[in-house]
Amino acid sequence: MAFCDLKPVCVNDENKGFTYIIGSVFAIYGIGSEPPAVYTWDMVRSASVSRKEVTIDAFGRKVTMTKKMFGSDDALLRAIAIIEYHQKEHNFAYQHDLRLFPLKSAYNEVTPGKETYIGEDVLDEGDTAAAFIMLLNYKLIKLLWIVGILIALGVFCALHFIFGVTRSNVLYFIPIAAASGAIIAVLVYLITQAVARAHFKAIADADHAARKSITFVVSRSGFAACESCVYESRDLVPWDEMDYFIESDKMFILYKNNAPAAFIPKRAFDKKLVGGVADIIALNLEQR
Repeated sequence: MAFCDLKPVCVNDENKGFTYIIGSVFAIYGIGSEPPAVYTWDMVRSASVSRKEVTIDAFGRKVTMTKKMFGSDDALLRAIAIIEYHQKEHNFAYQHDLRLFPLKSAYNEVTPGKETYIGEDVLDEGDTAAAFIMLLNYKLIKLLWIVGILIALGVFCALHFIFGVTRSNVLYFIPIAAASGAIIAVLVYLITQAVARAHFKAIADADHAARKSITFVVSRSGFAACESCVYESRDLVPWDEMDYFIESDKMFILYKNNAPAAFIPKRAFDKKLVGGVADIIALNLEQR
């Protein structure tokens, strides 16, 4: 089982005087000689992870741990990986913010094999925002043409209704209508680009791994896009977990249920290896 050997995480709540252990069990240590409350993961009813806190409801006892209590980002990421590993095994309710990388519950313990490419990098904000914009452009380009044409026709009809079309003014009305359609289409384009960048920033702010070093693995058995401080070399996401991929000049975007599920930057690999990475992805997934 993937991520089953991660070191337990100790979380200190100095305000309440409790210490929480997230590991093979979820344990709560109180003040003094009070015996700890120990919950196996099959006793957990639900868990949630947000930008600011982690909450675990164990047998009706709800515990909220803020990001600050974990002491470091690495400890927080390890705790999230442990929770997601146990959530896959015990299927308790789980809520989380949008992610740039697959959940740990998507990973299996797999032997990568000989033809395996491994890289490590921090996901570049500019490159990923550009990928979001590229994905939006695929959907937007036809819409912009339709918007431009409809606006042009609308303006032309309005001019005809107000002034009437004659031989003397039709040569003015046509370029005015066309220019109006083009200007509105450009404005729509600029607005959608701003929305795409804001959408990426919102996901990056919510994903604790967005600015951490990520280990990227591509092999015939599967792939990985996982925080380097958590990753174990035998853990991969099987290709059948993904539906298709889109390639930009700087990265591969893997899709699940028509939504981006993983971003794999080409810069994470040696330039001479990118062709091999592309071949394996194309062999296992349909390109769109």
